Amino acid sequence: MKKILVARLDFLGDMVCTTPLLRALKQKWPQAEIHVLANRYNRQVLDRNPDVSRVHTYVFSRQRSQNERSGRFASIVDRLALIHRLRRQRFDLAIVPNGAQHTSTIKFIRLLGIRDCRWHTKETGFDDRRPGDLAKVRLQHEALSGFALLPELGPVAAGELRPVVYPDPAQVEAMRARLPAGQKPKAGMFVSNKAQERRWPLQRWQELADRLQPHYDVTLFRDRADPHSAEPAASAHCWLAPAGVDELIGAMRHLDLVISADSAPVHLASALRIPTVAMFEARPEKYQRWHPLGVPHAIVHAGPAIDTIGVEQMHAAVRSLLDAGAAAENPLPAGAPAAALA
Repeated sequence: MKKILVARLDFLGDMVCTTPLLRALKQKWPQAEIHVLANRYNRQVLDRNPDVSRVHTYVFSRQRSQNERSGRFASIVDRLALIHRLRRQRFDLAIVPNGAQHTSTIKFIRLLGIRDCRWHTKETGFDDRRPGDLAKVRLQHEALSGFALLPELGPVAAGELRPVVYPDPAQVEAMRARLPAGQKPKAGMFVSNKAQERRWPLQRWQELADRLQPHYDVTLFRDRADPHSAEPAASAHCWLAPAGVDELIGAMRHLDLVISADSAPVHLASALRIPTVAMFEARPEKYQRWHPLGVPHAIVHAGPAIDTIGVEQMHAAVRSLLDAGAAAENPLPAGAPAAALA
């Protein structure tokens, strides 16, 4: 096994969940080059990853706005060049680790002439858009989906997986000055979410921040492109809108607690070993497949959308996380003990 291609063309958190597979491949075949086919956005979580030899940026034929170069003609030229470049690598193995059958990725991989290709089919994969799949397939964490395609790696359980990211030291230092400078533990609340069903009202975020403020230095993180999470005119809390993934990871490196709806920060927190409270809709196919890995965590789920979750539920989840021993398993800086939040 000399060269392996792993293709993951979806969200940031999905790529974070793929990093345990990349580590396992490198451990199984230490002399092999591990290449990753990523998109322009999610490739950034692979920066400085020692398990990855090279990252190739996918060229979308329809969503040209996601390409490195815009325009129809540029997308045709760049896509053909990418196919030619990948074919010349002569990969021994290609893997599409998505739990659901990712048809566009599979179609592209077929163009590369790789003899050994692994991906899930409708029979082996799980797609939460198909109601029948919930009864057909045993739910497991999405990070295990790639391992299911590779019996060569042996059996593995979700509890053994450890996602990884490698922060840019310069960004870690730069973001230190943009976070509260107090001596209390630092909590990060991630108020933006692209999915309507995973948006928690901004007023509740602020109320929860108020309740935690005596014991945590709280920072509310928002996406600059999200109009639903605009910083209020008057706020007693620190607000931060990272300009990119490196800034986001650099800031999160200073946190002791992450509170977020199901999205990339939940998985970045796992990779950075930060205790996490995560909100999900009341759908087992969501919270059983995308929960935090390898860190103390609490999950709150209710209703078809998370706006049915109350502030008291979230505050209780923070207390339960600390009461369960999260502080002992992942020590926090000096601050209020769990009993002080009661």
